[in-house]
Amino acid sequence: MIPSSKSFGATTRALLAITLFTFLHSYGGAESPMDDEAESSSYEEAAASTTIVCEDNPLYPVISSRSSSTTTAAAEERFDYNLWIPSLSDPCNGIVLYWNVNNETLHIAVAAPVTGWVGIGFTETGGMRGADIVYYEASSNELVDAHVPDAYVRPIADVLQDWTLIDGQVLDDDDDDDDDDDDDVIFFEAERSLFTNKGHEDIEIINDASVFVHNHLMIAAWGDGSSIGFHGANVARKSVQLFPDEDNLAGDGQAIFDAEMTSRAEGSVQLTLDGYTIPTRETTYSDVCYTVNDLIALGLYKDASSSPYLIGFGFLVDPEVVEYLHHIVLYAHSNSCGSVWERKVVAAWTPGNDFVYFPEGMGLPVGQTKGGSGFGASFEAFTIEYHFDNPGGRAGQIDNGSGVELYYTNDALETEIGMTVMGDLAVSLGGELIGEGKTQHTYECPSGCTNDALASTDSVTVIFEAHHMHQTGKRLTNELIRDDTVINTATIDYWDFYQNGAAIVRQEPYVVQKGDAYRTTCYFHDEKGDVRYGAGSSDEMCMTFLYYYPRQVGWNNCSPANSFFASCRSEFSSVSLSSDSNFDRDVTDTTMTPAPVSAEPLIPGESSPTTSADESSAFSSTTSQMIVVVSMCLLSFAVL
Repeated sequence: MIPSSKSFGATTRALLAITLFTFLHSYGGAESPMDDEAESSSYEEAAASTTIVCEDNPLYPVISSRSSSTTTAAAEERFDYNLWIPSLSDPCNGIVLYWNVNNETLHIAVAAPVTGWVGIGFTETGGMRGADIVYYEASSNELVDAHVPDAYVRPIADVLQDWTLIDGQVLDDDDDDDDDDDDDVIFFEAERSLFTNKGHEDIEIINDASVFVHNHLMIAAWGDGSSIGFHGANVARKSVQLFPDEDNLAGDGQAIFDAEMTSRAEGSVQLTLDGYTIPTRETTYSDVCYTVNDLIALGLYKDASSSPYLIGFGFLVDPEVVEYLHHIVLYAHSNSCGSVWERKVVAAWTPGNDFVYFPEGMGLPVGQTKGGSGFGASFEAFTIEYHFDNPGGRAGQIDNGSGVELYYTNDALETEIGMTVMGDLAVSLGGELIGEGKTQHTYECPSGCTNDALASTDSVTVIFEAHHMHQTGKRLTNELIRDDTVINTATIDYWDFYQNGAAIVRQEPYVVQKGDAYRTTCYFHDEKGDVRYGAGSSDEMCMTFLYYYPRQVGWNNCSPANSFFASCRSEFSSVSLSSDSNFDRDVTDTTMTPAPVSAEPLIPGESSPTTSADESSAFSSTTSQMIVVVSMCLLSFAVL
């Protein structure tokens, strides 16, 4: 039975685990008074500590003391949920998001420590490309429903305005009644329908309370100018569960994750950096391998014959270097750390996404006794890939502690999770040009593949789907076909390689039956015509990762070069598209190159970096830099 809640019955008291972020990420109306004196004392200490740490931010008293008389404080009484969303570079600079979901309407309020403008948005990949934006400008007292096309530019007003402004103002949150604007807060309240009709420039807001439905990726920006413009460091990104689960909880779920791992995990091991010097080049990819012997020494395996299950992943980031860390990817190998061709993505971190876990009773088998060999076997060794950005070339930046914490159990689990890949896992087209201009590449996986590969069952349930391309990728769809009818379509309309390298599709789980087929379609735009298929980040790939249950040992991929099942060899075709093609996106505005607000990207780091391998580091990968970044930390079945 599919669990209906991301909390799995986590208690209210578990939510009150005291850490800085747990305290700040208030659950508003979902909280209950504590009846434990020790916990109450810890809570008060955390509140005092929080105010001291970030005393210069006018929004912190609103969150920590509940004593402000401003509209922002009153909002906490009118909204069921609120969440502190810090900027990417400063935990004491950020916004507060309040919200309710009422029937078919999303009701929100937003507060930011500026006087000019503030905006929030929904995004497929975590960046601005294709984002659905709403922003408020205090000077005109106007709320604008907008979107961002396939570019890093100022949001464009939608043809149809679907947000309704309820209230907007700049609030003086200064207790000493002087004229200092440093304590002023911009605030707006608005609402819109969850679904605003097909063809709008809006992203549909769907029920994300289920453990298997990916949370909503949200971005925010704010500034003191009279109109929306370049925000500098005032930018944030967060994965937010908007809909309450069966325990009436919503938000970012960190406390739920902590409680789940405390109660369910037998133990955990940390795979982290220790004294790693971040190179002064703009972009670095560095790999660290953990062999079976390493994992025995760390305690994941008792010995070489151990076979635990991984049930959760927590991401650890050294706060001293967080501004340089773009992403972390955990890969698994069926044997030892080796070729990039045989490794599979297990989990990944990008800013704002700090953990992932599987539902109770489910786990990813690792070790040596879970059957099979090659791609279908259990995982034994791991590689962690770190992507550092140091555009300023600052020397002497040391990472002490960034990495992944693996939570495991040796208890037998009811359900094993499996992974398979559609498209071209082995990049069998390596070396071939993708084609100049705009192109469409399609991989047809025949029905015989599921007939043969689903050996122990007549059907499996796909619980998570993640798309992957590289720098010239524009759009990707993956269709499940049954008797010539499309049963499910998983789409990322606006691909953005520079955000996280992959994108989770927000959708409900779906069933794959014996005899079903898949059609995977990637859209590219290569202006010079010199990009080829290959493993490097400057090359191209086309693939979709599927996580499903129950695990089938032989169902590992369907691609042109599948060597396990001849029936799982897909057929490839490609066609050129017209120069004005919008890659079959279903939107009303096809404008692709509006004038930017400034020469700088609206979100720092959203430009095409110069990729360099970390040749000087002992941790450096000696293989091609294969950036297969599937953000499992944004799993459909994760609480983020």
